[in-house]
Amino acid sequence: MPMKTPVSILQELLSRRGITPTYELVQIEGAIHEPTFRYRVSFNDKDAMGAGRSKKEAKHAAAKALIDKLTGHLAIGGEQMEAALETMLGPSGYDDKVMGNPIGWLQEMCMARRWPPPTYETEMEVGLPHERQFTIACTVLKYREVGQGKSKKIAKRIAAHKMYTRLQDSPPDSSQVNQIIDEEANEEINQKLNRYADLKDAHIPTLTNQHSFKVAQFHKSLKALFGKALTKLQAAKLSSPDLNCVQLLQEIASEHQFDVTYVEIEEKTYSDCYQCLVQLSTLPVAVCQGAGETRADAKTSAARNALEYLKIMTTK
Repeated sequence: MPMKTPVSILQELLSRRGITPTYELVQIEGAIHEPTFRYRVSFNDKDAMGAGRSKKEAKHAAAKALIDKLTGHLAIGGEQMEAALETMLGPSGYDDKVMGNPIGWLQEMCMARRWPPPTYETEMEVGLPHERQFTIACTVLKYREVGQGKSKKIAKRIAAHKMYTRLQDSPPDSSQVNQIIDEEANEEINQKLNRYADLKDAHIPTLTNQHSFKVAQFHKSLKALFGKALTKLQAAKLSSPDLNCVQLLQEIASEHQFDVTYVEIEEKTYSDCYQCLVQLSTLPVAVCQGAGETRADAKTSAARNALEYLKIMTTK
């Protein structure tokens, strides 16, 4: 298996059967400046030992020894190795007869050669619910391979394996790759141009003097507002964790007769936080965003930002 270490090969072989091998440092021998490490790798009732000048080398030696033990020290290929393991350990979780992780290998190949990443598309699902047959297409550059299987995962693995094998056997030269990438880039640019072609003739309403006057009047009227809830807002410390921002915002809305609407956003932020928008039915409509580790935190954050806006606008 190209570019694969004994540790990763053993991990992939066993993970297909729901088995995770364990590595144990057994002994450190030799001088301090030239130590020899001994590791044992084991699963169920099977184990093997390996030694090396570093812990990493010793782990690889132990993994190779266990692979040799499982396959009878034979220099065999992927299908024969899978057959030997099936005899000893039972069938794997996949019935595609594809060794290792072809999806990961294909991804690494594209990254190493600076190609666009592979794309997968489900083309067909046929059969009864208990006998489904899936067809998935894998595309890299202008190349396309199709895989079929009893699950989407199997079909995807077969498609990736076919593509990986094809690109290894007959890889495109750099001039072909550059030409394909340029063609795809030009096609994407043309699609964007066509998408926005109608904008030059579109009528987009602008902010008129009348609208500007209404907005200015609204800001003036905000400063003239008074009430118990607004007074409470001016005295509140918005950063305080004890302040119920959602409740205070609702009190202000009830006091001054505008609606508060919260909208949860499905997409999370880049830092994996939930997002929430709050809309105030004022004139003009005010929209504030909030984010937090939970949906409740995101709602509180949005309410706090809306209160901050109102506090600034109503400061005398």
